[in-house]
Amino acid sequence: MSQDDTKETIKEKETPEVEEAVEEEKAEDKKVEEAAEEEVITQEDLEEEIKEDTSEEIKADKKVKIPEFRAGDTIKIHYKIIEGDKTRIQPFEGIVIARKGKDVSKTFTVRRIGADGIGVERIFPLFSPNISKIEIKRKGKVRRAKLYYLRDKKGRAAVRVKERVAVKGKAKTEAEK
Repeated sequence: MSQDDTKETIKEKETPEVEEAVEEEKAEDKKVEEAAEEEVITQEDLEEEIKEDTSEEIKADKKVKIPEFRAGDTIKIHYKIIEGDKTRIQPFEGIVIARKGKDVSKTFTVRRIGADGIGVERIFPLFSPNISKIEIKRKGKVRRAKLYYLRDKKGRAAVRVKERVAVKGKAKTEAEK
């Protein structure tokens, strides 16, 4: 048998089902090629998508207004906690003992006295999308930028900071009134 004879016998053995399967494969291959041609993304398209994404992020960041606060202030942070499919907002109230960083990577440390007099500190990124709200409860009058000495205090002394009261642009304490 020559090659031509074998081809003829193979063609004779082919059924209409096999021919349909071959045609379906060819059609699928064409679809894949067309999809690949459509998915080709140019550098310009990528740059436009990146600009759109960053502009959306900037708009999202502007939604949460961050009040001005400094070390010694008592603040309440409403922080989004994500647990699986559920999200909830957990408040954390305490004294700001430090602010660190530059630009977008700024953080602040908040300390509170928890159950049984145990101190709890949390470090929050200032521009975190998980911060839903920041409330200033009290403004504190302190002479330092970092209040790490409060870690050594016990009980009421650990949260005792004089209050700063603004009167006509000047800060006065309650004792000076």
